[in-house]
Amino acid sequence: MNISESLKIAVKCIKSNLMRSLLTMLGIIIGISSVIMIIGAGTGVRDYIVGLIEDMGSNAVLISVDATSATDNDYITLDDVQNIKTKVNGVERCSPMLMGFGRATINKTATEATAMLVGVNSDVQFALTNSCEYGRFFTDEEYDANAPIAVIGTNSAEMAFGYKDVTNEYITVSSSGKSMKVRVCGVANIDALTNSLGGGSNMASMFTNGSDKLVIALFMPCTTLTQITGANAQLGSVFVIAHEGADYDAVGNAAVNYLKSAHGNYSNSMYTAQNMATYVNIVDIIMSVLTAFIACVGAISLIVGGIGVMNIMLVSVTERTREIGIRKSLGAKTKVITLQFLTESIILCLIGGIIGLTIGIAGAFAACSIIDIQPNITWWLIVVSLLFSSGVGLFFGIYPARKAAQMSPIDALRSE
Repeated sequence: MNISESLKIAVKCIKSNLMRSLLTMLGIIIGISSVIMIIGAGTGVRDYIVGLIEDMGSNAVLISVDATSATDNDYITLDDVQNIKTKVNGVERCSPMLMGFGRATINKTATEATAMLVGVNSDVQFALTNSCEYGRFFTDEEYDANAPIAVIGTNSAEMAFGYKDVTNEYITVSSSGKSMKVRVCGVANIDALTNSLGGGSNMASMFTNGSDKLVIALFMPCTTLTQITGANAQLGSVFVIAHEGADYDAVGNAAVNYLKSAHGNYSNSMYTAQNMATYVNIVDIIMSVLTAFIACVGAISLIVGGIGVMNIMLVSVTERTREIGIRKSLGAKTKVITLQFLTESIILCLIGGIIGLTIGIAGAFAACSIIDIQPNITWWLIVVSLLFSSGVGLFFGIYPARKAAQMSPIDALRSE
């Protein structure tokens, strides 16, 4: 008997007991689908988070002030920003990060929205992986002139206007009783960065009336933002962009030391430096470990499913004892009987693996669609899943196959 004949017999036996075969596959289906779903969705979430951090620039260092204990004298000033850029070794560029919240009226559609406003200078564009998808960033001259100009987030533009390229459109921004009509000069991927700095749309709504469903993100000159909000430029954080190849941790520490000296506050916790490149590695490691751990827990059901397969195969051997006896009496060798039952076990698990793979991929896409993330289903994950399910069938099918193959023909023929 060759392999093709073993496959035909295995498929025929599975079809003859279809319901029992499906119930036997259930453990394999659940195990494979859960592992695929967890790894696919988990890897997609990891890639999304790492991508957000990389969008801020892997050579960027965020310097923050501890707002819980800071006095007015401790906050970073615009002069500090310029001095960090020119006096601290390893710093190529430096941008203020001044948060503000207000109301926005989309002039073209008269749509009302909550505005998350971030006051920056033109250097911040070099902290983003992609500068502007449409238009441009404002220039140093526009920054110095307090120009009524802004860069809008890509998602914000599409939600507010219905399309992405909204360059030269106008938005009226109001805060603290003041308002200003600003022109959109560019569209960039800044929504995630603005949300992370401002605490998300819920935080933005707290500073307005909380009734707006639409929240838009705007980058504008820090000098312009102070005119709109009427607040002093007391900065809670700045973005430091280091020279390529520099020791980012050393650059961050040097900037922190400058601020301590400039403000006469040598508290270890007042100023902190967060290296974006380090965060990429940390998030990557944490998400990989969590995904692997949860996948291993899900894989336990594969073992349970394998035990179920072995149990059913033992039942099948018992039911087909006379068949085995007849075949052995007609000259079937031990390896032929072993191959037949091993093939049946492997086919059973492989079909369960394919069904589980299909359910797992569909589940990963469904779960990720809820949070608008693309799952990461790689070819090696599919291949490994199918090989693993086949391996389960091989491992748990060995004992029933050997038991069938080692039967005595005479004893088997006498079986009722």
